[in-house]
Amino acid sequence: MRNTSWMIIGIVLVVVAGAGGGITCAKLEKIAPGHVGVSVRKCGDSGVRKDPIPTGYYWRELFCEDVVAYPTSMQSLVLTRNPHEGKGGPDGQESDQSITVTSSEGLPIQIDIAFNFTLDPGKVPVIYEKYRMAVDGIEHTYLRQTIREAVQDTFAQYTAQQLYSDKKETARAEIEAFLTKRLQPLGFLPAQLTLNRIEPPASVISSINAKVEMSQLAQKAEAEVKKKQAEAAQAEAEAQGKAKATRALAEGEAQAITLKAEAQAKANRILAESLTPALIQYQNAIRWDGKLPTVTSGSIPMIQLPSEK
Repeated sequence: MRNTSWMIIGIVLVVVAGAGGGITCAKLEKIAPGHVGVSVRKCGDSGVRKDPIPTGYYWRELFCEDVVAYPTSMQSLVLTRNPHEGKGGPDGQESDQSITVTSSEGLPIQIDIAFNFTLDPGKVPVIYEKYRMAVDGIEHTYLRQTIREAVQDTFAQYTAQQLYSDKKETARAEIEAFLTKRLQPLGFLPAQLTLNRIEPPASVISSINAKVEMSQLAQKAEAEVKKKQAEAAQAEAEAQGKAKATRALAEGEAQAITLKAEAQAKANRILAESLTPALIQYQNAIRWDGKLPTVTSGSIPMIQLPSEK
């Protein structure tokens, strides 16, 4: 009888220990890396605890507390016309998620947007308390509507042509600034906004393309005119260079002739000064071959013989 009692007591202890172990395991929660947890109390002081649960293991109250994990890594919301891009709609179904707004003229413009953001870990409990849904649900409700408001507020300041051409980056920066100002205090930290597609009506695109083509033709014509002007200026410069060279050559030749004439005149002057009667008589004597001319017409050669002393 005593042995039976101890056996019963042992069985009861094993059962209690097993139940306690099961209860203990059920209270253990794991917060994965890149996440924080939100403690939601259901008994007594029910509500969301203000402090987030950090990464690691957490012991929760089995019946009076729920733990909801939120990601703190980079999140990407892609709102696009292509149903095969992004995460789909709020129900996860593939559909057109692009945004349509109007320009300053009231023309409809369809846009594909990619928005990257993170959650401020310290404000995750406030985010959960306000929206009571997972991040995907918040993306396709509140965030999508806020992005649409930012785009409409910005695009209403520009024409369709400006948004399609030179004001795209300006508009993108203004939208990003709008979202930062609106979302950051709530715990959503914008990282990057990209306008992947801005598509006004087809008639506007055709008009813009025609203007671009005309502008390109005008630039081409202007470039051709500048080319012709440069060629003409070069030809004129070459002609001026040749004329200058010709003038220089003529001046050089004239100077050479002048110098030659001056040299000849100087030589003649020197020669004239050196021609004395004695020298002339000497030159004649050197050239005479000793014969008298056979015909003298009554004159005798001008030969002066030296006188004897």
